Amino acid sequence: MDERHYLVGTAGHVDHGKTELIKALSGMETDRLKEEKQRGISIELGFAHMRLPSGRQVGMIDVPGHERFVRQMLAGASGMDIVLLVIAADEGIMPQTQEHLDILTLLGIPRGIVVLNKVDLVDEDWLELMEEEVREKLKNTVFNEARICRVSSLTGEGIDALRQTIEELLSVVESKKSTGPVRMPIDRVFSIQGFGTVVTGTLHSGTIEVGQELAVEPGHLIAKVRSLQVYKNKVSSAGAGQRVAVNLAGVDVSEVVRGSVLVIPKMFKVGQILDLKLTNLPSAEKPLIQRQRVRFHLGTTEILGRIHLLDQEEIPPGKVGFAQILLEEPVLAAPGDRFVLRFYSPTYTIAGGKVLSVARYKLKRFKESVLAQMRVKDQGDPLDLLERELDEPRTSADLATRLHVSSTELVGSLKSLEESERLEIWMEDGVSLYWGKAAAETWRTKLISIVRSHEEEYPLRGGISREELKTRLKISWTHRRWQTILELGAVRKFYRIVGSKVQTNVGVQLPPKIIKQLDTLRSLWQNVKLMPPELGTVAETCDIPKVEIQDYAGYLCEQGEWISVNDFFYWEKDIQRAKNSLIERLKLKGEVGVAEVRELWETSRKYAVPLLEFFDQQRVTQRKGDKRILFK
Repeated sequence: MDERHYLVGTAGHVDHGKTELIKALSGMETDRLKEEKQRGISIELGFAHMRLPSGRQVGMIDVPGHERFVRQMLAGASGMDIVLLVIAADEGIMPQTQEHLDILTLLGIPRGIVVLNKVDLVDEDWLELMEEEVREKLKNTVFNEARICRVSSLTGEGIDALRQTIEELLSVVESKKSTGPVRMPIDRVFSIQGFGTVVTGTLHSGTIEVGQELAVEPGHLIAKVRSLQVYKNKVSSAGAGQRVAVNLAGVDVSEVVRGSVLVIPKMFKVGQILDLKLTNLPSAEKPLIQRQRVRFHLGTTEILGRIHLLDQEEIPPGKVGFAQILLEEPVLAAPGDRFVLRFYSPTYTIAGGKVLSVARYKLKRFKESVLAQMRVKDQGDPLDLLERELDEPRTSADLATRLHVSSTELVGSLKSLEESERLEIWMEDGVSLYWGKAAAETWRTKLISIVRSHEEEYPLRGGISREELKTRLKISWTHRRWQTILELGAVRKFYRIVGSKVQTNVGVQLPPKIIKQLDTLRSLWQNVKLMPPELGTVAETCDIPKVEIQDYAGYLCEQGEWISVNDFFYWEKDIQRAKNSLIERLKLKGEVGVAEVRELWETSRKYAVPLLEFFDQQRVTQRKGDKRILFK
């Protein structure tokens, strides 16, 4: 049995019998709303499924045909493998049929079948004329070479032949990739008492499993898959191409909106500016103009935005150009996604095309370097596409998932990048990490700039801590990867690591004023012995701001000149003399109390007790009742 999954959908004018056709093919009723049944038209997407004689499991989408519900049609058409263009034999191609044709062409639906429905209402001569007329009108469309099947959903005539035609076309359809990252546009959101939030959609890529952690984007809402249903059957996993209902734990139904996408966290980019290759429909009455406000449709999403043309003053009907769409809300998108643009008001389809990338900023118009990059994104040079994914160190498995290819397919491309010196290879626990050379150098430049600025602002701190540096760099890698790359960077002498601090190779240079202030502190501490003053009281004497005195003390401790004990700072030589005298006394007497130690060190109880506890921690002494003895 074929374990791959396929999606067949309908398109066409209202009342041409799409819903009845699916019922005749699958035996299932797709109109699920009371209003739909009363009015006899589909308002929302309807779903059914059937198993073909070969064993193939086929999901079926019944999309609305009425002009008011084209948004639902757009949501349904996304992800179809085959489209059944339904045309009533007694009416022929109608206005909504034409708009559906335009949408299917713009979305790049790969295969279609023209279904001439309601043949029971006309005679043979009329059918011959209608078939000839349909073929003529489909000449310059995606259905130019599509087969025409004559059927009657009412009597069942031609239904078996249509099933066979669907079977033949599916035999050459490439199945969706269950090995890629999970991506499911959400077309329905609802709540079931006792279960919580449920979302449904067609799984475009990847495999969803019970217990898996996923994200709802935009918004980055993290949720866990509580349970799954495919064609109303409870399952433990669902693969690409299937209609899936996902019960999510951790998100409220009010937080998820139709048009969101269920994905692997941090795998896809979200943004409000997209780079596009834009096609104006040949049937459009007007050119696309700069700053034109449009309705942008991608998957199940509809967002308002403005066109930003890059290579032309305007795009005439039937012509193609590079552009950006400046959206009013963020959207999740990936290179290669197909989209449709509809006029803002009144709403009708005017254009569409292909997403090239999610952009960070608005590009300059008519700039050759910008257009060259757009051409590269459009042509999809394998090395350039791979290099774009190497913006951070990734394993070959990571790259394969992101690019929807196998690891073995990447070997040659990675080798080519390495040979052309566009790739750096790092190692993490024996596994190769691949990093684009330009991206790695940019990252290191930023890191060193942050470290240098920190050294200049806080020269006494001996560099920036690893964790603060990670925060400043906005690193989202795993802790292990961050530590690995940071330490290997020091080994490769891009910078240096001293303990927990990162420094530039030049190191920290102390200004003359700070050197003088440190010398003043050193002079003071040579005479305080074991009764050091509090830092705040000496800051003014040494001309040091109180908010900075702690940095001075920290520096002297790191240099080994001072030792911190219970918020007091001692000269290291005084601590050593105290230790030696204490050991001599204990060797002589066996044990000592606090009072005797206070007299021995010529200090007060305020300092003696913390110092004794310090020596306990250092395993010089150990406590025995209220006395101290040598550590055994």
